[in-house]
Amino acid sequence: MRRVRKKLYVDVFEVVSKIVQASEAGDTAVEQVELSRLRALYLRYEAFGIPDPFLTEAMADYTDEASQAVRLYRLALDQSAQHLDETTYTKRICMAERLLELGDVETARAELVLGRSEEHTSELQSHHDL
Repeated sequence: MRRVRKKLYVDVFEVVSKIVQASEAGDTAVEQVELSRLRALYLRYEAFGIPDPFLTEAMADYTDEASQAVRLYRLALDQSAQHLDETTYTKRICMAERLLELGDVETARAELVLGRSEEHTSELQSHHDL
């Protein structure tokens, strides 16, 4: 499993935590502010030419429009190819859910199968490393 740059991880964790807390509290104003912060962080990394699949996946996770989320998950998968140790199963499984929202059952099923297979392989590797 790839280690995400500490600064990026901390920034994304902080913003996403605030999004979740605001959502749970029903505070849509704070939730929208934090979603804007996440978008700004994403756009900043893109503008500097250092896209990161971890950040792109987070953007997809917090995108309301299913087709836009699927586009971002696919982009995160493409970005993952540049990081040999980047896991993709969470990207595939979440994308499958959004594909179902769009009515694309066949593609959703294929992504879910790939995601679950990779998840299983990743778990086996983790146990082997112990």
